[in-house]
Amino acid sequence: MTSRAVVLLAAAVVVFAMPVGCGGGDGPRVRVVNASGRLLDALWVRTQRDSVRVPPLAPGESVEVRPRVKGEDLLWVTGSFGRRRISSPGGDYVEGSANYRFRAVVDSAGNAEVRFLRLGIW
Repeated sequence: MTSRAVVLLAAAVVVFAMPVGCGGGDGPRVRVVNASGRLLDALWVRTQRDSVRVPPLAPGESVEVRPRVKGEDLLWVTGSFGRRRISSPGGDYVEGSANYRFRAVVDSAGNAEVRFLRLGIW
């Protein structure tokens, strides 16, 4: 066996021996739900280092956004509800290399809440 074949075989063993979900995940996802009864067109999913604008949502609609997270971070929702600013309380822990799943809901009073759902498949 040539040295190149040995290196390729060793690399293949390392790749296939890695546990599923260990590093290299597809990153966090947030399902944003408009339960408010009015058009929401000024929402953002934020982290300490980045933010992703949520597309406009009609009443009852939802959309999935994928914030860009590197390493460990906190995640929350901000925006406007009518003429006032809204923000989900606190910040939820998230890792960029894991498949974190969240659900963010804006209710009819303009309260924004983010809940961690699970790691893994949506």
